[in-house]
Amino acid sequence: MKDSIIRETADGTKEVFVEGKEFVEAVAKAASKEELKQLLNAGGIYEFSEEELEKSYKNLALSQDWDAILELFEDKDYESCKRKLEAHGITTSREHFDLINEVIATASDDELIHEILHMENMESTLKALRRHGYHYMTAEFLSLVQENALHFYEDALLTPEEIRELSGKNFYERCKKSINLMFTLSSIAGLALGISGVADPALLIAIAGGVSLMFGEEQ
Repeated sequence: MKDSIIRETADGTKEVFVEGKEFVEAVAKAASKEELKQLLNAGGIYEFSEEELEKSYKNLALSQDWDAILELFEDKDYESCKRKLEAHGITTSREHFDLINEVIATASDDELIHEILHMENMESTLKALRRHGYHYMTAEFLSLVQENALHFYEDALLTPEEIRELSGKNFYERCKKSINLMFTLSSIAGLALGISGVADPALLIAIAGGVSLMFGEEQ
């Protein structure tokens, strides 16, 4: 990982606000909301609300449990999945449930991935998605996936070698390797940098399942 995360201040200057690898690894393993808060404070991060901290920790805690995530991914019944998420202290809407299912389906569709991976504009990508029967992902959502994946890659901590290590033969392998890291980076970015929407689970699942395809060499 890179040695530090750089924050750009209001006047355009840049400063280091947390050290890199050790900080991220500690946040990734945080065992409680209080421990997460202490780690963030030790890294010089203070300007967040208790509500933001609570939401970030619930998502982070779930990302530490791959078996629970896989069970949620495999459950295609909204009411059932909703109850399982509530057990983790997380709420979801039907619209968000449908979006996540479509993210999983598209990321598991090898034919579609091969078709859209090198498309140069959003219009072509959306046409391909619609042609394959996918309708929940919007241009705005796909732009957020691209922008935030690029942020994690260029501005955060991930090196090209680490991106390649997150590769896998299918969506589930890629997601298993990277989802905790994506939720960790989102917690840091969301709470410290104030990046709007970066903690959205659908967005992070899409990044976790595709970051190695976007910036690495899939094996």
